[in-house]
Amino acid sequence: MENSKYDENEQVFEEHFEFLESTKNVTSNPDFPQRATMIAYIQLVEQYEKLLKTSVRISRLGDKAQKKLMKYKELLDTMRNI
Repeated sequence: MENSKYDENEQVFEEHFEFLESTKNVTSNPDFPQRATMIAYIQLVEQYEKLLKTSVRISRLGDKAQKKLMKYKELLDTMRNI
């Protein structure tokens, strides 16, 4: 397995962290051409959309897992009361 500078939770977002670093390089250079800055901005918007979709997907999975856990907890509580 490849060593990563990101922990288990951050690895899901690794490509976004890497993109953020490259974007910071663009914005920190005042001599960057306007056209290249615009391209970087468009790429940033695309990455944001991808990140948002990933976040929604993770949230849905978390909600489903929580519902299952609550269902099993209720079942266990019911079994204990029998």
